[in-house]
Amino acid sequence: MIIVGDGSLPRVEASRFAALVGATVPLTREAQAPVIDAEERRQPQSGGRGTRDLAVSAVSYDAAARTVEAVLSAGTPVRRYYFTEELEISPEAIDLNRVERGICPLLDTHNQYELNAVLGRISSVRIEDGQLVGLLHFSDTANGRDIEARVARGELGAISIGYRVTNWQISEVDDAGHETWRAVAWELLEASLVSVPADPNAVVRSIPAVPHGTQEEDEMRRNIPAGAAPAAAATTIPVPAAAPTAVRIEPAAPVAIPAPVVPEQRAAVPASRILDLCARTADLGSVFADELIRVNEATPMTEAELLGRISERLITARATPVINARAGSSGTESAGYREALEDALLLSANSGSRAEDLGITPERAEASREFRGMSLREMARDYLDRTGISARGMNPMEIAGQALGFRGGSLTTSDFANALGNAANRRVRRAFEAAPQSFRAFVSTDSLPDFRPAAIIGMGDAPALLLVTENGEIKHGALTDTGDTYKLATYARIIPISRQAIINDDKGLFGRIPTQFANKAADLESDLVYSQLTGNPTVYDGNPLFDTAIHKNLAAAGTAISVASVGAGRLAMSQQKSAEGNNLTIRPVFMIVGPLQETAAEQFLTAVTAQQTSNVNPFSGKLILVVDPRITDLAWYLSASPDAFDTIVLAHLEGQEELFTDTHLSFEVDGIKFKARLDVTSKVLDWRGLYKNPGA
Repeated sequence: MIIVGDGSLPRVEASRFAALVGATVPLTREAQAPVIDAEERRQPQSGGRGTRDLAVSAVSYDAAARTVEAVLSAGTPVRRYYFTEELEISPEAIDLNRVERGICPLLDTHNQYELNAVLGRISSVRIEDGQLVGLLHFSDTANGRDIEARVARGELGAISIGYRVTNWQISEVDDAGHETWRAVAWELLEASLVSVPADPNAVVRSIPAVPHGTQEEDEMRRNIPAGAAPAAAATTIPVPAAAPTAVRIEPAAPVAIPAPVVPEQRAAVPASRILDLCARTADLGSVFADELIRVNEATPMTEAELLGRISERLITARATPVINARAGSSGTESAGYREALEDALLLSANSGSRAEDLGITPERAEASREFRGMSLREMARDYLDRTGISARGMNPMEIAGQALGFRGGSLTTSDFANALGNAANRRVRRAFEAAPQSFRAFVSTDSLPDFRPAAIIGMGDAPALLLVTENGEIKHGALTDTGDTYKLATYARIIPISRQAIINDDKGLFGRIPTQFANKAADLESDLVYSQLTGNPTVYDGNPLFDTAIHKNLAAAGTAISVASVGAGRLAMSQQKSAEGNNLTIRPVFMIVGPLQETAAEQFLTAVTAQQTSNVNPFSGKLILVVDPRITDLAWYLSASPDAFDTIVLAHLEGQEELFTDTHLSFEVDGIKFKARLDVTSKVLDWRGLYKNPGA
């Protein structure tokens, strides 16, 4: 039971509140992964009802067919805010049209917005011992194969379904007046594998609960068992159709509600009852309540007539065009809302930046204007309003938690949480791309397929071309690796976006902090590269990178930058030989120095008209200057072009050459965890294209 306002008004029956909000909406029902024993099954859960944990069993995995069986639903009663819901498991109740048409997907954690989140499909279903059992078929994609392997190993087992109810019946009312609503007609939309097993009594709503657009009517029939309290006459409740795909929807004409049969003896509804019902949602309000009271005083209404008028008002009010926070069949509506919210966060947090500098088009910048003046707390409240969740009576912490997706003791990814995470992701990736990295010019890049050691092919090991005589045979050559290897390493950090950050309106999470995070990731790559250059590591022949006797790429004594010293370096590079003893014709292209030599290097490389031939600097305009603070001494270096000769390589994991970012909900931080990760390494490939002078 619920008390409105200060509690001075009469209590409102839960069934009436549920009648207003219990429309046809897509829901998700998650199931626990562990299989429990019979004794545990008999233990009562909250609400006094037994439950059955549902799971994907690795035992049923068929490697050849790439399928696994899963219990999708057992119809377990689930406690809502004001009533208990249960699903009827029968061929008559369940609409399996999507399964029959082959369009019922297997998703990654109810992610309806990205194609790579589709892990497969539900190929068939059956009802067995009162349970809905499905055969999950995995896709032949990278994500599908990865998840399939984890299911086969027993690492993943929690299953969750998305469904839409089209007809309810009230099947039970206990002594306290608490009602059980039974879904006697519902459609299976999708199934998802989830990482965190849910409370078996919790239903996670991953698709919002506000009716909108075109509505259709279904009856809520009250089937009260014998001995239960008498209920009101059957009331027609409008049920919304599937969400449209357009980003904005035009106002739809209210659906005609059939006039209820009015008995001869009319039981007038008291004014307090009208006030109670209208207080349940912001879509009605006090003005509409006053209007109903005046109509009721002139012509007394029955309970059914009152609910009919309220239903008409809800349909009209919620058909108003807005940026929609719900997911349509193609995800375009939620995508439009999320993009507008993300852009507003980025523009607000980076007020000194232009929209185009943040990757935001003028059209999207205009669409985000609605949210730009809002605080994070106001954005959270606005999101709840758009998804039909009244924030009335909630404190700021509850508003933030509901908007992030913490509902009913479980987690689900909301559009609001997605928008926050995506805004942080976009800012980090863009800042990473813009971060200064001086090494890019003289270092080659590569990608490795996995984390196993990769062999290094030495310079000059490619066989020389041989003359082919007329009708002669082309002889085979072979590449010989150096015996040296290198492999990837993983570097990662996590930033939490908590409910407290939303309440404190900490927009730095989407501006300053992501930029700093990205700069640190870029610095990591620079550190790896310059540690190879300045650390003088041992290379594949067992000698230090810079060596006077064997490699002959190190000046015997440090000297200042001059025509003579740079000329000596160029000569040493040009005399390098391949492993086969052939000339390589290596020419320096870059001069690399630290801050201590920056001025001297600039003076040396600046073109000046000389009065005498002996004063001409032959290197003016021929070398590209690279300066980096990681070179802390007077040493200076020459480097060949990485396009012509191997020097130093920076390698990433194949397909993830940039900073990888991800977000997910977390109980640990009571909010969103934002993760950034780099799979990267750096390695000297060959010494011949590099030269060092210790400097003076």
